[in-house]
Parts: sequence; structure tokens; C-alpha cells
Amino acid sequence: MKLLLVSRGFPPRGRWGTEFYTHQLARGLAARGHDVSILHSIRDRARERGSIVVDHAEGFRVFVVSNPPDPKKPLADSYRNPEVERSFDALLERERFELVHFNYLLWGLSVRLPEVARARGVPNVVTLTDFGLLCHRGQMFDWRSRDCGGPHPARTCARCIREPSSFDAHGAALFAKRLAVRALAACGGLGRVVTTRDVAARERAVRDAAASVDRFVAPTHALAEVFLRAGFPRERLEELVYSFDEAPFVAARAEPTSELVRIGFLGQYAPHKGPHVLLDAVRIMAHRLPESVEPWRVELWGDGAGERYRDYVRQAFTGAEARIVIHGAIEHAEVPELFRSLAAVVVPSLWMENAPFAALQARAAGVPIVASDVAGLAEVVEAPRFGALFPPGDALALADRLRDVVLRKLRRRADAGLPLGFDEHVARVEEVYARALRARDGAMNAAR
Repeated sequence: MKLLLVSRGFPPRGRWGTEFYTHQLARGLAARGHDVSILHSIRDRARERGSIVVDHAEGFRVFVVSNPPDPKKPLADSYRNPEVERSFDALLERERFELVHFNYLLWGLSVRLPEVARARGVPNVVTLTDFGLLCHRGQMFDWRSRDCGGPHPARTCARCIREPSSFDAHGAALFAKRLAVRALAACGGLGRVVTTRDVAARERAVRDAAASVDRFVAPTHALAEVFLRAGFPRERLEELVYSFDEAPFVAARAEPTSELVRIGFLGQYAPHKGPHVLLDAVRIMAHRLPESVEPWRVELWGDGAGERYRDYVRQAFTGAEARIVIHGAIEHAEVPELFRSLAAVVVPSLWMENAPFAALQARAAGVPIVASDVAGLAEVVEAPRFGALFPPGDALALADRLRDVVLRKLRRRADAGLPLGFDEHVARVEEVYARALRARDGAMNAAR
């Protein structure tokens, strides 16, 4: 089958979970005889918006569409772009793909791409990698850095989008920004801040796009339930946990031999990922017995969230304990070697994680996972089998779990492995494709 996988990036342009999964899935599908190409956007100011260049990476043909950022853009530009849609339509006409699998639709692409595919008669599948279709912020994590339990009415979400957080500014500057934003909102936004009308338009665009999708895939049951409550069609939504090739992680399954206990965090330095909770836990551990006299260190690999939460890293990491080492982001190819030396991986997320790859990779390597007890993440950890859970945001409880790591009470398991093997995962994806093809054929026959 001639397939197009659409993502937010692809190696070497992109190192987060969606890019990693897209690369792994492309390899798995190609190994089963499919002709696989990739499409992703790039924020290149030097190129015309919507222009596509053809590249090659990791043995695949990669179509790179340009959509440069614009600081004055309206909310609509974050979820749809006519130039990208036209280029995508021309690509479908020229290449004659038999199916498109979207792992991403927003920020640089367009939520209308499934509608473009449907108009061309091309079946499509959407993997729901986060809450982005329901929440502009993507995590149901509001401007106060709290799990909001959404989605909410458009009026509530509009305030959340426009309201500056304490990580965007502080003190008098934050107070002034909030006053200005609220004044503009009271005047109808004046094209400068997001209004209820803007969010309602986004919701309509998402509903229209969803109607053009043949099959949705949710990697966790928890995420599937949120989308079902939001009105997504149960008959077109399937649960299928992520997977990837475990072979590189096999060598990491032996217990580390070093006397130094290394504990790792891998992820974005952003409040919803909770690295500040980990830093608070380290402060507790560094000043109490027996941890304070044991040989251990906590290391973080990641980078910031760009313009959003731009002050977060400074606030969270200032005054970090001597036992903390902060690195830049790590490439996925380097993770198996890193895991050989880690005694545990910490995932202190405050939002309802959707099977994060740091936890899945830890399972593949047999490395114990110390994680927040949030839905989605808890599905992966299966505590106490593959690790330990603690209440989200509770630094003292996290310190207690990490004490077990430092004292070597929490160790690797012999039954390391993913929830679903990679070969079976790819076979299940093919079954989803087959159902999407049958659904599209049935719809076309009924229209005749």
C-alpha cells in the first residue's frame, strides 16, 4: 500500500515522542512491504508559506511543508492554514497515496487536512497523541498550571488561552499584562486577544474535521474516554497502545554495576511535565537520612517549551541541589545506552499523560518507573509491576519512592517489555487501515 504518514517532525528534525513513533511506525510498515512517505511542517522563515520540498531521511522520502511562525497570527492560524491545505491537496493529486495516517494535525499543519483527503477519496486515520483537538494548550492544563478536567465551554477556554501565566511574566509586569488582556477581552478582543467566538470557531473546525476521519486511534483507554465524552464517535475510535522496536533496549536490561545510583528524567522542561516536583523531591532527599549519605544523583534531559512558559526553567531550576545535573534534550537513538546506567526513570507529570515514551522506553529496558498516579501514565506503569506511583505534585511522596531506588529496593524486572510487541502493533495498525479502506469504499458505494 502507498502510505503517507503525517507528523509534527521526523528525524533528524524532531526528537519528541510523536516524531519517534512516526519513525518507528514507518520502519515497521516498510518492513511489511508498504511504500511509506512522510509529511511534516517546518517553521522556516526563508521559505514561502505552504511550499513543499522533498527530502530524504532514514531511508524515507520526506515532504517538508513550510509554515513560518507569525507573532501577530490569530488563533485560527494555530489549527488551520489554507496554504498548507492547498499544497497537501496538490500532493495527494500528484502522488496518489492510498491512505494517509495523521499523527499530528495542528501547529504548522491544518486540522482540515482530513477533509482535503476525503474530498480526494483518500481514506485517513488519526492517532490522538494528546488533547490538542479538544484543547488549544494540548494537555487540559490551564493558565494557572493546573489540570483543568476539560474540555469546558468556549468562554472558559478562551480565558485560559489569553490569560498570561506566572511563567510568562511576574510581579508588576504580570499584573499589567492581565489587566490589559482582560480589558481587550471586554472590548471584544479587538483582534489582539482570543475571544469566546474564536474558540467556538475552533470547535466547529474540529467537529468538521472529525466527520472526515475514517478511524481514530487512542493509545490509552483514559485518553479514549475523554474524546468519547467530548462527542467523538465510539464506532470509529479504537484503542491501540504505542509500540516500537525493543531490540536496542535489550542490552540495557542488566542491573547497573556502578556504586553511584543515577536517576533520570527525560522530557520537556514545562510545568505540565513536572520537573519542578522532582527538584523539590531532591531537596527533601538531600537533607534527610539515610538518602543524604548515600551515593546518588538525579539527571534531567530535555529543553524548554519555546515562547510558552518562557520563564519556567529559570524559576524551577534556580537554586538546584548539587546532586542535580541538567542536560539538553537527548536523541532517541542515544536513550538505550543511557538506560544501561540508570537505576530508575522519573515521570512526575501533572497532566493526564498519554503513554509517554520515557515510560515506555523504560519498560522496554526494564528500568523501574517512578511516576505520578495520573490516568494514561498509570496504564503504562502497571504498578507495582514496572514501578511505583505517587500522588501528582506531591514532592514528599516522590522523595519516599526515590528513597527505595537509592536504597536499591526498587530494581529491574526480569519480565521487561512493552504492553504490546512491535510486530503485533504494526499488524494491528494494518487492521485499522483495512477497516478505514472498507469504510471509505462503503461510503462511496452508498453515494452512487
